[in-house]
Amino acid sequence: MFVYSKKIIQFVEEIKQTIREILSREVGLKVTQGRFYDRKERSSYPIQVVIYNHKSQLGYFDPNFYELGFHEGLMHSNGKQRGDVIRHELAHYITFINYGEGVLPHGAEFKAFCQQMRWGEEVSKASSCLDEPAPLEESGILRKVQKLLSLATSRNQHEAELALSKSQQLLLKHNIDTRYVSDEEKIFLKRILKQKQATAKIRAIAKILETFFVSIVFHRGKGCIYLEIMGNKSNVEVAEYVAKVLQDELDNLWSLAQQNTSLRGLIAKNSFFLGLAKGYCNKVQALKKDYSSDMTHAVMVIEKQLIDAKELIYPRLSYTTRRTGHCSTSSALGEKMGRQLNINPACTHAPREGPSLINH
Repeated sequence: MFVYSKKIIQFVEEIKQTIREILSREVGLKVTQGRFYDRKERSSYPIQVVIYNHKSQLGYFDPNFYELGFHEGLMHSNGKQRGDVIRHELAHYITFINYGEGVLPHGAEFKAFCQQMRWGEEVSKASSCLDEPAPLEESGILRKVQKLLSLATSRNQHEAELALSKSQQLLLKHNIDTRYVSDEEKIFLKRILKQKQATAKIRAIAKILETFFVSIVFHRGKGCIYLEIMGNKSNVEVAEYVAKVLQDELDNLWSLAQQNTSLRGLIAKNSFFLGLAKGYCNKVQALKKDYSSDMTHAVMVIEKQLIDAKELIYPRLSYTTRRTGHCSTSSALGEKMGRQLNINPACTHAPREGPSLINH
């Protein structure tokens, strides 16, 4: 997961400043505040930095986003080690610019560039591994929510709605207890569901995920788009789990909807998915009528905190709207089935692969 806080954002700015100095003084490239140019100054490239945890590697370069990633542990390293890791990842970045995706991560081109810069093994081997990789811990909140969502598949409508309501209240209580997103509290971000474009299905999933106290952003990479989930670590884990279930479940529901209707075509399918999300969200909203005044206030606070978290990570975020055809019959059927939708754990499948990285 990527990780953010006010301190981490300050650390990112320090890394960017180091990158600008290395590119300008050592590599000899033209550098602006947020970009740098190739040697012929024909093309410019972004200086994009993220901080992550839960990987043993100290750094990576991701060509899908022209992104340099650095492990959170480098915040506590000495300046020389940090500088060597930054040079290592810049070597991957510039090698990619010069030779494209087909180049081997630590092949002859990479080694030749390091030699040209007179960067020794302390740079060429700098990003190998942490001495003690951070352990991956399964969230206790995630396990509890999974059990409640499993109960929410009960054929007894009262039992199903009660279980769904309890899962929402559990997440809400967890957010209150941890005082989510205080000044120094970390915000976590996870990229999921790589697609070629933002389809109605992926937008429907995004709407449903927002009922689990996370914020969603569509992040476009090179020829693809991801959903980015932001929020409390436990909420992000739950939302990722729900998204994996919904990927197949929404297609199953569309197939079911077609069995006894004449609904066909992309417009009908898209309208069904968006209607389904509306129905599910309305069901969750209706369950909140039983919340106490304190819990209702807490929901408002958390929603405001999610807005602040999004602005912290993406201060210049732009929004676009898409106009598509609409089928009222399909939308109404989707909304009806959305009110009956349950997150069935039996539909889970293995995680899909994330973006390919050059060098770990």
